[in-house]
Amino acid sequence: MKTHYWLNYPADYTKQLKPLLHQQMWLFGQDILCPDGNLLYQYNFTHNPALEQGSSMYSCSNEGDQIVLWGWGVWFGRPELGAVFVNRYKALPCFTAVPTLSETVHRQAGLPHLTHRVTSETQAQAMCQLWIELLKWLAAYEAWVLERYGVAWRQAALKSFPHVFTPAEDIDQLPNLWQSLAEQSQALTIKSFTS
Repeated sequence: MKTHYWLNYPADYTKQLKPLLHQQMWLFGQDILCPDGNLLYQYNFTHNPALEQGSSMYSCSNEGDQIVLWGWGVWFGRPELGAVFVNRYKALPCFTAVPTLSETVHRQAGLPHLTHRVTSETQAQAMCQLWIELLKWLAAYEAWVLERYGVAWRQAALKSFPHVFTPAEDIDQLPNLWQSLAEQSQALTIKSFTS
C-alpha cells in the first residue's frame, strides 16, 4: 500500500492564481525589454540564452535560494527542502527533492522529476513552504519594480497583453495580490490517498 499527499487548492484560489501567474510571466518578458535596460539583470539574474529550441533561462540566487525563470514557468529551490516549479499555463505547483538546477535547462522536459502528489507528509509540508516563499518572492519583485520604475512602466508593460487580470488603475496592487496568495497558502490543507 502506498500513500500520496498533495496540497488542496480551493477553486477561488486557483481562479485567482492562474491568470495572475500568466500575467506575471508576460511582465517578466516585458521587463527584459525595458527601455532602461533589462530589469532582470538589475535584479541580479544571469541569462542563459536558448541555442536552438526552448526558452532562455534566467536564474539568480538569493540567500541560498535559487529562482529560475523561463517563458513557460518559474522554479524556486531551497537547500534542505527541495524545489517547486509552476508552469505558467497550468498553475499547479509541483515538487522535486532536487533544490538546485546545476545545469542549464531550456525545456521543461529537462527538469528533474516533478510531481504535485508526493510520497510523504514531510514533502507536502516542504512543498507548501517553498510555494509560500515563491509567492512572497513574486510580491517582493513586483514591489521593487513599482518602487524603481513606477506605475507607468507596469501599465505600459501590460498595454498589449490580451489577457490582463489586473486593471491599469489597480496595477499598484500587484505586490499585495501576490502577498495575499502567500497568506492564503498558509491555510492550504494537505490531502492524502492510500492505494
